[in-house]
Amino acid sequence: MDKLIIRSRIRDFSVEFVDGFSFVDELLDIKNYIVIVGQTTYKHYKNIIFSHFPKDRLIIIKLNEQRKTLNTVMKIYKKLLGLSAKKNLTMISFGGGINQDVTGFVASTLYRGINWVYVPTTLLAMADSAIGLKTSLNHESYKNVLGTFYPPSKIFICADFLKTLKKIDYMSGVGEIIKFMLMRKDPIKNLDGTIKKIEKLKLNNDKKFVINIIKESIEIKKSYMEGDEFDLGRRNLLNYGHELGHALEATSNFKVPHGIGVIIGIIFANLVSVQRGWIDEKINEKINKFLLLPNIKTVKLKSEYFDFKALLEKIKKDKKRISDKLPLVLPRSDFELIKITDLDFNEFKKTLQKLIQVIK
Repeated sequence: MDKLIIRSRIRDFSVEFVDGFSFVDELLDIKNYIVIVGQTTYKHYKNIIFSHFPKDRLIIIKLNEQRKTLNTVMKIYKKLLGLSAKKNLTMISFGGGINQDVTGFVASTLYRGINWVYVPTTLLAMADSAIGLKTSLNHESYKNVLGTFYPPSKIFICADFLKTLKKIDYMSGVGEIIKFMLMRKDPIKNLDGTIKKIEKLKLNNDKKFVINIIKESIEIKKSYMEGDEFDLGRRNLLNYGHELGHALEATSNFKVPHGIGVIIGIIFANLVSVQRGWIDEKINEKINKFLLLPNIKTVKLKSEYFDFKALLEKIKKDKKRISDKLPLVLPRSDFELIKITDLDFNEFKKTLQKLIQVIK
């Protein structure tokens, strides 16, 4: 069993890469546990995994972005307390990033914190959110404005879950991995190799290769988190592509999945850098043609998703915005990322018009 240790001021935790579902035996050995699983994951793995758990220790929940709220959290509190949950409870969570956000929030707040174990079942969660320490809830039209920092004690990553993932959800994970590849050292020098990696990753037919890419993504994210786990400095650069990406998720009513939104957000950010003379236009065209644009084709992008006023309204609500202008993570000439806070509305509108032309 391959293992990574993530250092945290809250508590260190392990990421274990497992082949097959034998890790479930370890979960069954936990003395006092409750399993919370997303409805879709439960349907796919009812017989293979969840039939091994006693029914009175299973909570099956239906989750999406609209349900990632305090109301859902309250329902889970009620169920747990109805099962006489105590401080020594271990909560085991199976599901994607939304499940992680909700159950992690529950774990961090019930009795001021209980132990929890996370089993991500999507590529996006495996490669990105699982190690992020964060829990996040939406409130009304505001995305991820409520939350805590509270890592699980252990994460099990099993690529076998990816066999039942919808293509659009798999490509969402690919989108976030592309971001990490562009955040490596010398990403332009390694661009041809990255393009080949992503093309192979999209096939999802080599489990060992996929696991190695997930490990690489985790190592890259880990390097940005270390020393800044609470998002006060360098970790902010992980929001590359996320400012516009989050807004697109909202304007499309989440028909644009997170990772696809991030790719489009990266195209937008790179266009701002081209306009400011920070990156070469020809290099940007190559990145778009071979790496970014081919990976947004799984989603039908409607013109109303890109309405200037609607997007601007969503970005204005970004939890990381601290001034009247807009924050954005941008690449410089060597593709080193920086965070700016001076994108004005006119530059935003001008770049949005160019973005629409690029992705047509």
